[in-house]
Amino acid sequence: MNQSNLCLTAALSVGLAVALSGCASPPPPQAFHSTDRSALIVQSLDGHSCQVLAPTATSREDWSAALQQVKTFPQHQTAVIILENYSEPQLGHEFRDRSMDWFLGLRGLGYQHIVFLKGSGVTDPNGLPLLAQYD
Repeated sequence: MNQSNLCLTAALSVGLAVALSGCASPPPPQAFHSTDRSALIVQSLDGHSCQVLAPTATSREDWSAALQQVKTFPQHQTAVIILENYSEPQLGHEFRDRSMDWFLGLRGLGYQHIVFLKGSGVTDPNGLPLLAQYD
């Protein structure tokens, strides 16, 4: 890795730490409801595997392979990440560990609105509890 790549990686890491600690909106009392029909919806099954649900469904795959697929989608505005098997009662280490790669990857692709939801085994994000959103 050359020096400019190291600097970029360091800057992104610092920026993400600030973004994840200070810019997340607290969850509203109501559940999530999407109005963006073109939104990317991903079911994150654990820290490594996921399944893209919309706009084009894929089979279960590694998150980095899913991100490569997402690059080909025409819309890059709203992304909804459903964190399945998420157990923290409040945002903490588990959220950071599971959301950081998604956040960096999606921002790098130009997604302006990123939402993280607590999954419950369903593929429709509407009605799921909101963990965090970044605009």
